[in-house]
This record gives sequence, C-alpha cells and structure tokens, in this order.
Amino acid sequence: MKSIIYYSFVLASFISVAVAEEAAEAVHHEPSVLDLKYPLVNFIILLAILSKVIKPLREKFAKQATDVKTLMESAARNNKDAEDKLASFQHKIKNLDSELVKITTDYESEAAHFAKSQSEETLTTIARMKRDLENKLQGEKKELIDELNHDLLSKVIASTQSTIKNNKDFQTRATSKIVSEIR
Repeated sequence: MKSIIYYSFVLASFISVAVAEEAAEAVHHEPSVLDLKYPLVNFIILLAILSKVIKPLREKFAKQATDVKTLMESAARNNKDAEDKLASFQHKIKNLDSELVKITTDYESEAAHFAKSQSEETLTTIARMKRDLENKLQGEKKELIDELNHDLLSKVIASTQSTIKNNKDFQTRATSKIVSEIR
C-alpha cells in the first residue's frame, strides 16, 4: 500500500513537471478542453489510488469505530459501577456516626452482660467451694470424732481389763454376770 502511494506520488510529480514545461512553452494561447488533459490524468490516477486505499481505510475506520464503541460501553459500565460504589460509600459515611453509636452500645451491653455473667459465675463457684469445704470439714470432724471415740473406747476397755485382771473380786463378779446373762 505504501508503494502504491509512493509510485502515484512520483507519477503525479512527473506529470506536474510535464504540465509546467508545456505551460512554459505556450504561455499565451487560447484556453481549450485539451488543457484539461493532464489534470484529468491526475484525477484518474488519484481515483485509482483512492480506490486501492479506500477499502483498507474503510475497514480500519470501521474497526476503530467498533473499538471506540466497545471502549465507550466499557467506560459507561465502569462509570456506573464507580457511581454505585460512590453512593454506597457516601451512604456508609452518612451512617458512620449511627454505626459508631451502635457499635459502642453493643460493646457496652456485651461488656456489662459479660461482667454480670462472670460475677454470677464467680459467686456460684464461691458458694460451691464453700459448700464443698463445709462438707469436707464435717467429714473430717466426724472422722476425727470417730477415731477419738475408738481410741477412748479402746483405752477404757484396756483400763477395765487391766482393772479386772488385777482385782479378783471384779473377776468373780464379771464371770458370774456373764454366766447369768448367757442362761
């Protein structure tokens, strides 16, 4: 395509030079239709060049037109998306104060609820520990009392046995009492 344009430019230049020479030779002559032969040849050459160049140019411009149309549609979609996002952000910014108040009140109520439940749980744990301690103390007290009673009873029995063994009168009375109970 570039070569066609180049050659046509060279041809048009030669024709222009030829016309200029012919015009220089016949400076003063009557105008006639034959004077239009070189411009007609130039015009025909121009039409031939344009017929070769127009089709690719038309295709190129059509492609560029579709590209521009696609870009415009894409830009319109992107613009709409951006406007939607902007509206969303502006709505969020307008409601930022109320959102902050809501978050703060939610946080405070959750903190108060947590403190209350933690306090109740602590009181329940303390009451359970106190009850367990009292039960443990009662169990240990009963165990110690039983042990003391057992030791006391063992000492009383040992003391009684030693008293009965050492005293003959107690031995006869104990024997007679046991025999009487057996009958």
